[in-house]
Parts: sequence; structure tokens; C-alpha cells
Amino acid sequence: MSTHLQSQYEQDVNILDDLQGFSPVSAAYNMNAYRTPYPDSNATSTSSATSPDPQGGILSETIIVEADEDKRKRNQAASARFRQKKKQREQQLLETSRDMQEKTRKLESENESLRKENLFLKKLLVEKVDHMSEDDREMLLKATGEALKKAS
Repeated sequence: MSTHLQSQYEQDVNILDDLQGFSPVSAAYNMNAYRTPYPDSNATSTSSATSPDPQGGILSETIIVEADEDKRKRNQAASARFRQKKKQREQQLLETSRDMQEKTRKLESENESLRKENLFLKKLLVEKVDHMSEDDREMLLKATGEALKKAS
């Protein structure tokens, strides 16, 4: 049984020798060959993962150019989204402003109408009081005096 285990371990040592190029400790390991183009990105670069170029030649330059183009495209898309949101916000503010101006006009109109009505009623009351008999005037003064006392 020990011979069986020993041969199994010998095979594992051979496998480890084959993996020396993939170890970050070995001199031939290329750290950038398996990285994504952007540190914060969740995307993986298939071209660098499938065919690493340890010499840093044309393939890595192509990857850098592709990464720059991808970054530029994502930046353009983000800028377009920002501009669109900004336009929507401006449109909403303009619409709200128009609604508020219309509401203000309506309230000012209603206020003016109520002022006119109040003035008319005051004039009507004064005219009525001028033509009242003395008894009716005294009764009105008592009623309004009591109303004024209650209001204060």
C-alpha cells in the first residue's frame, strides 16, 4: 500500500514542475498577462487570458489599445447618460416653474376678485346703514360690537 501512495506523490511532483510558469514566485511569470484591463472592472480580457505574451510585444499593445477604446466608449456612454438625465431634470424644473407661475396667476386673480367683492359689500353696508332708522342702527352696532368683542 505504501508503494501505491509513493507513486501517486511522484506524479504530483511532476505536475508541480509543469506549473512553474504559472507561479508568481517564478521569474517567467507575467503578472499582467491575466489581469483585466481595468482594476475596478468585472470584465475579463479573453485575449490576454487565452494567449499571454510574456515578451510584452504586439499582443499586449493590442490589449492596451482595446482597453483604452473600451474605456473611452464606456466614458462616452456615461457622459451621454449624464447629459440625458440633466436634460430631464431641466425639463422637469421648467414644467414645475410653469405650473407654479400658473398657480400664482390664478391665486392673484382670485385675491383681486375677493378684494373687489369685499369692497362692494362694504359699500353696500355703508349705503344700507345711511338709510337705516335709528333703531336699526343701534341694533347693528350692538351686533357688530359683540362680534368684534368675540373676535378679539
